[in-house]
Amino acid sequence: MRFKKLENGNQSIYLDYYCEGKRQYEFLKLYLVPDKTSMDKLANEETMKLANAVKAKKIVEHQNAAHGFSLTNLKQKARLIDYLQAISEEKKIN
Repeated sequence: MRFKKLENGNQSIYLDYYCEGKRQYEFLKLYLVPDKTSMDKLANEETMKLANAVKAKKIVEHQNAAHGFSLTNLKQKARLIDYLQAISEEKKIN
């Protein structure tokens, strides 16, 4: 995980890794803001948690591909309307 300083003072978070001998960059469209207030610090902590989750997911995907595992057949196909109804019912319960 790397950071690129932007003109406005923010930092862009991106992944820098090697895949099959080639260097790859993946910009996550996640940004850290300068820590001026406690809210900025809290927002940056949440952003870093998300960036680390994306990084971990990429590592797992790379390891699965390297060892011949495929997670595509494990994904369930569901209709969007069914998913939204399930979420709304869950919110009603809580």
